Amino acid sequence: MEENHDIIKTQCLNCNASVNGNFCQQCGQATRDNTDRAIGKLLGEFFGNVFFLDNRFLLSGRYLFRYPGRMTVEFLRGKRKKFISPITLFLFFNLIYFFVNPLSDYSLSLEDQVYSQPYSDWVREWVVSKLKTEGVEGPDYAVTYQNNSDTISKSIMIINVPLIAFFVYVLALKKRRFYYDSLIFAFHFFSLYMASWIMLPWADNLIFLISGQSESVVASISFKLFAFGIPLLYAIGSIKRFMNIRWYWAIPAGFLVLLSVNLANLFYRFIIFLVTFWAT
Repeated sequence: MEENHDIIKTQCLNCNASVNGNFCQQCGQATRDNTDRAIGKLLGEFFGNVFFLDNRFLLSGRYLFRYPGRMTVEFLRGKRKKFISPITLFLFFNLIYFFVNPLSDYSLSLEDQVYSQPYSDWVREWVVSKLKTEGVEGPDYAVTYQNNSDTISKSIMIINVPLIAFFVYVLALKKRRFYYDSLIFAFHFFSLYMASWIMLPWADNLIFLISGQSESVVASISFKLFAFGIPLLYAIGSIKRFMNIRWYWAIPAGFLVLLSVNLANLFYRFIIFLVTFWAT
């Protein structure tokens, strides 16, 4: 009986493979005793999965903020187990954005959509026709549109990533021949981009607590820093490492990366209008 018990303990309870250590080499499951029914263990696994509280998440965050482009390059060299998935990293910041909602440019009002965009002449006719056909007042529809647009814009933010990746792919075509490489770069860069905008309202609140003024030179500098300065510097540093180019090429390339975000944003706004218009 004792020999059988020892054999069972050296087998993975998930795939029955032989185990040497704390984790199964076949499927990766921890080799804890199946009789462990502690609530604390269950909660720990839950919060670990939901909030990614493990070494890979902390390391990925450290690389993202401290070493522009380095995580992308190492990931593409095959060190994928070292970091969390680029999609998971993006979804983490997108989740924070869902609650913080600092990016008003990603959910324009109906008025901005029909009067201030390059495609406004097209969509204005659609909106006017819809109001006449359904007998809805403009202000009432604008409120309905905005509520739906806010939800939809947060839910499909990921559309920006392949759009940015396409521009980066064209930019780095001679250095990086695969669209996949540019897609990984875009996931990492856009995660940082969202993080910078997410920190913007927190910085504004801190400035207000210190100065007691919401409108000031410091507040203006803060906005430019988090909205444009940090993303631009990060774009320059990350594209330099990603393409393995010199600084005098990386600086204009960084500006082009940031420009690609704005171009992707333009397409994204149009998509948001189409989806919201159809849903309302």
